[in-house]
Amino acid sequence: MSSLVVCFFARGIYKPALVCEALKTLGYRLKQENLFQVGKKIHSEKYRFKKQCGFSLDKLSFPQRIFQTDTPAGKLDRNYMKETINHIWEKI
Repeated sequence: MSSLVVCFFARGIYKPALVCEALKTLGYRLKQENLFQVGKKIHSEKYRFKKQCGFSLDKLSFPQRIFQTDTPAGKLDRNYMKETINHIWEKI
């Protein structure tokens, strides 16, 4: 499901209606309006499990290269990135 969401939703290949139809073949009867709710729950449970197993975003480090390369929004700021990761981790 992660690959489905990241790779195909982002590129607009799979629309929610098509995903719901595909999931029916596996016995899942989801309405489009529930699809994102289920996705959020799965994402939350995944990170809850990772936290229980000792995973922490605090232990991650950014490759130096990402701060040297321009993005469409300009160069990335290391402090902003750390603050953003901390904020996300608190929300999870």
